[in-house]
Amino acid sequence: MSQKISKKAKLFDSERFSRALSIAKEHDSCCIKALDILMPMNPDEDTAIALLVKDLFSRKILTEKQIEEFFGKAVMDLVRAVTKIEALSYGENDRTSKLEVLRKMFLTMAKDIRVVLMSLVCRLNKLQHFHEVSDDVLFAKETLDLYVPIADRLGIYSLKTELEDLSFKYTDSKEYKDIAGKLKALKKSCEISIAWITRRLTDFFANRGIVVDISGRIKGVHSIYKKLKKKGLSSPDDLYDVFAIRIVLPEKKDVLGNPQVDHLYSALGLIHSEWRPVTRRFKDYIAVPKSNGYKSLHTVVLGLAPKDMDQPVEIQIRDENMHMDSEFGIAAHWFYKENGVASNSLALKAHCDWIRGISDIREGLNDLDVFKDKIFVLTPRGEVRDLPAGSTPLDFAYSVHTDIGNRCVMAKADGKIVPLDYELKNGEVVEIITRADGVPKLQWLSIVKSGFAKNRIKAYFSSLNSDNNIKLGRDLLNNHLERIGKPLLDQNYTILKKYLGKNLTLAERESFIEEIGRGGKFAHDVVKKIYPYEEAVVHSVIMPAKPSKRRKNGDLAGSVVIEKQVLIGGEEGLPIKFASCCVPKFGDNIIGYVTRGNCVTVHRMDCKTIGSLNYDRFVAARFKNVSDDSPKYLVGIKLMVMPRLGIMNEITAFIAKQKVIIKDIQLKELKDCGLYEDYFLLEMDDLNKFDVIMDELESIDGIMKVSRAERGGRYLPGSQVRRKLGFKKT
Repeated sequence: MSQKISKKAKLFDSERFSRALSIAKEHDSCCIKALDILMPMNPDEDTAIALLVKDLFSRKILTEKQIEEFFGKAVMDLVRAVTKIEALSYGENDRTSKLEVLRKMFLTMAKDIRVVLMSLVCRLNKLQHFHEVSDDVLFAKETLDLYVPIADRLGIYSLKTELEDLSFKYTDSKEYKDIAGKLKALKKSCEISIAWITRRLTDFFANRGIVVDISGRIKGVHSIYKKLKKKGLSSPDDLYDVFAIRIVLPEKKDVLGNPQVDHLYSALGLIHSEWRPVTRRFKDYIAVPKSNGYKSLHTVVLGLAPKDMDQPVEIQIRDENMHMDSEFGIAAHWFYKENGVASNSLALKAHCDWIRGISDIREGLNDLDVFKDKIFVLTPRGEVRDLPAGSTPLDFAYSVHTDIGNRCVMAKADGKIVPLDYELKNGEVVEIITRADGVPKLQWLSIVKSGFAKNRIKAYFSSLNSDNNIKLGRDLLNNHLERIGKPLLDQNYTILKKYLGKNLTLAERESFIEEIGRGGKFAHDVVKKIYPYEEAVVHSVIMPAKPSKRRKNGDLAGSVVIEKQVLIGGEEGLPIKFASCCVPKFGDNIIGYVTRGNCVTVHRMDCKTIGSLNYDRFVAARFKNVSDDSPKYLVGIKLMVMPRLGIMNEITAFIAKQKVIIKDIQLKELKDCGLYEDYFLLEMDDLNKFDVIMDELESIDGIMKVSRAERGGRYLPGSQVRRKLGFKKT
């Protein structure tokens, strides 16, 4: 046994391992048989020893102190963690306790994957040696509900299939016996078909000088049961995909050592050229792997089976490395240093896309985290969803079903309502609230993290009527052109004729507009590439003062009278006082309010009282000598506003939140229509804030239109302030 294990796991300390094996044999440990299950997974020495002594620890034959003394702390840590996992149980019909067990298992898995692998092996070993069916139903149901999904998520199909079938045998013995009996009757004809097809394919590839390993397998009892239920059938005779043919080609790499897959697609092409494929049954899990990292090409062809047993044949094409993944998942990728401890595994990045990097596995549980870029969350029914770290409820919704994502309007995490851009955390139970008339929004593309969710959102907008997409694209582009004062699109979309140095035909320009309409491109990005904002929206650029001439804000505020540092509409020396409601301090974002006594009261921009003040008596205000080392851009914007109580407060509060200074304000009443034209001169350090501010202002109730104020037009900073106050410059 020791030699057999050592062949699979090189660099074993034979004396250390032999001692564990000897003690296990002496006390007839049930875990000796479990080693046969664990061996193909290439366990490290600590894992193999921990599996041997776990049963001895549970039976109190070995103490914690003895295990640490004989085999080391790392082994004891593994034994303790596996024992804790095995102690977890849930009420058969208790959804809450089931969720809690799953949560704990996945959090443990994120700490040390070996713990969960050992738990799966121990569970299968016990199922293989059941005797009294009546006592084992709950154990089997727990396996089916909790452990099979874990094996599936890890991509260990060899374990998953056995766990599934044995659990099914005890949880629904009648159905199991019925399907197993029918499969037994089918087995002989299937084996004949498999042997005949294998020979035919082997000769087919050999004649073309291609080395392949071809085998076939009959699918598991539980897998057949699920297929029958899904398709509403009663017998395996009614299924054509009871077995599958597997074609494994050698792994191929380029000169830099990167995996290549072109030979797999070539093999697929040869098969399709010889036998007619069932198009709708083709699946490319290499281009788009399953969430657990499974990669393979799946196709179904006609005419390959023997004529007297003619049926469609499912074929799976993969390379040797993908085959190891499909059998043992992450367990296929343990690597070892001289001391037998797993080390940094680049193979995990290359072959298991859903798991990212084992950084440095040292002794103990807290040093191993193979799920750094993944989180596990649960549905209210206890189904596990693995998502990229940083995922939002929208990513979760689309992972459940495209329709759930498209109709999502609200989300809950652990029973609490959260925004759709909330960052989900490991182990949370997520619930999605939908509405029948809910539809995706283009903004969601900037919220979701998973490629699948992005593709589903884009697919929704692509599926809309093409004319509607073109109209929406035109409207979006025109809206952004109008807001910076540029001509709207003409009939031929002339401004796109030479886009980024490319000459676009009229058809290409129309496709471009359609792509904007369905969310593939953002209108503001396109406009910025045609009309750079540095030229299109900026009135002027303020360069920072030389460092030698600047004084610190604190020194300035303490050395002079603070009132003299306030500019009203760019002018100094005007009568002012500071509002007692918000008490502005030097350096704050401020705004002025002209009182009836022709004095200016200075408020902080976020002061709550300014919402109740007379709308047309506001003026711009700011402190002098507040500067930093970056250039500032002066940008004028014009708002068409319907006056209402509090609207100025909303405008100024949002601008202040963006850390943008209002340098000046002009308010003009349009008496013929009851609206106001408001002009704001803004000082910003980042022109990306321009679109953010314009988008937000457009959404404020009462603002009818937002656009850039023309340079040299109505906007004359500072002049109206003096006229309003009745002062002349001295």
